[in-house]
Amino acid sequence: MKTKLFTVEEADKLLPQVRRSLKEMRVCRDRVEKLEKEKAVEELSWLQPDGTVSPKAKEQLAKLDAEQKQQAASFEKLLREMTLLGAQLKDLDGGLVDFFTPHGEDLVYLCWKEGEARIRFWHDLESGFGGRRPLEELDEA
Repeated sequence: MKTKLFTVEEADKLLPQVRRSLKEMRVCRDRVEKLEKEKAVEELSWLQPDGTVSPKAKEQLAKLDAEQKQQAASFEKLLREMTLLGAQLKDLDGGLVDFFTPHGEDLVYLCWKEGEARIRFWHDLESGFGGRRPLEELDEA
């Protein structure tokens, strides 16, 4: 897949969609984690003296497992869609998303963190979030 390159304006236009995707991805992830806990409780609750799980529990576990797989598939679909947009998810909990942009002969990242109204920072490909610098310095660098 060819790397998509963005201007600041192009990346900014994607932020509403990226914000929605981040929220939906967190819902899916949280649901998968909750279902995993529910499955563990279900197994323990219906454990028979011989160490096996009752048929009723197996049925319930199959339902929980199916829902968990559906939520995981939804998460993967959202992540794939974000990647196809050209956005690079770096940290789901922190809401960190990068976009490739050309800088001379090199590529750098336009760096956005959830809560920021627009893209205001960039960093090189190696430095990560800790190396964020204001966009004004991109023109000077």
